[in-house]
Amino acid sequence: MTWNEIKKTYPNEWVALDEYEIEGPLEVNGTIIAHNAKRKNFYRSVEKIRNQHTDIAVRYTGELIKNPDIPLLWQITNTE
Repeated sequence: MTWNEIKKTYPNEWVALDEYEIEGPLEVNGTIIAHNAKRKNFYRSVEKIRNQHTDIAVRYTGELIKNPDIPLLWQITNTE
């Protein structure tokens, strides 16, 4: 899938991709192997398949900077 297709199919979700190609700082094309809107649930899913997929790309399809007055790192670490 292309990055635009991924964002359209999985809006505001965490996605893990296998057989991926990086197209830009955030843009990745590839095969979705896990996705979830809740970050904790997403990483639980990834943990279960980690042995089968050793090289994956992880991205969030929503807006990372929701409030420019709050530091980006805080926003990423507090996204559910």
